Amino acid sequence: MKQKLTFRAVILTALAAVALLSLTAGADAVQDEVKKIRLYDDCDPATFNAALGAGTCVGSGSTTYNQFIAELTATQTATAWRNQPTTVKVNLGRPTQIENRGGEVHTFTLVGEFGGGLVPELNNLSGNPIVAPECEDLGTVVFIPAGATVQGPTAGDFQLPLGTHKFQCCIHPWMRTVIQVPAPTAQMSKPNAAAAQQAHHAHH
Repeated sequence: MKQKLTFRAVILTALAAVALLSLTAGADAVQDEVKKIRLYDDCDPATFNAALGAGTCVGSGSTTYNQFIAELTATQTATAWRNQPTTVKVNLGRPTQIENRGGEVHTFTLVGEFGGGLVPELNNLSGNPIVAPECEDLGTVVFIPAGATVQGPTAGDFQLPLGTHKFQCCIHPWMRTVIQVPAPTAQMSKPNAAAAQQAHHAHH
């Protein structure tokens, strides 16, 4: 998809995609070992829906659309629109879970390099004129609706092998998380390390 989309067009596309997906909270899949990554925003429903269309914002935020644009214009970011954490280590075999705690649709998309997203206006205002190619493929971008929780990649699988991996929102491209998957040798717990050290001393 190479044509440029307006903010409103992207929102409508995202809402339509969400309507076709059966995204559920998946509470029964939650485990203590799951590493949670949360997506936040602070959209004011009245002003965002007036500017971008009904259903754009279903949250209870207090940042008006004009305030959102003004902050982006001044600082190239909207601080309430964020991923948490922005950097995280996930050990091999540990699954991730992506929670949209905001009032807007977001994505959590693996990219080779951080870049712009689907909305030229937001790309320009946030200083991301070069679009991340992964965000241009609407066939693979997964839109996560407000309040939804989806299963993320598991450390060690094809999407999250050893190394450093970059994820961003393809609507709000300054929303970013870097996931680091360390080698198994770096994952030895302190008790195991202590036991290994004791065994070493006992042997000698």
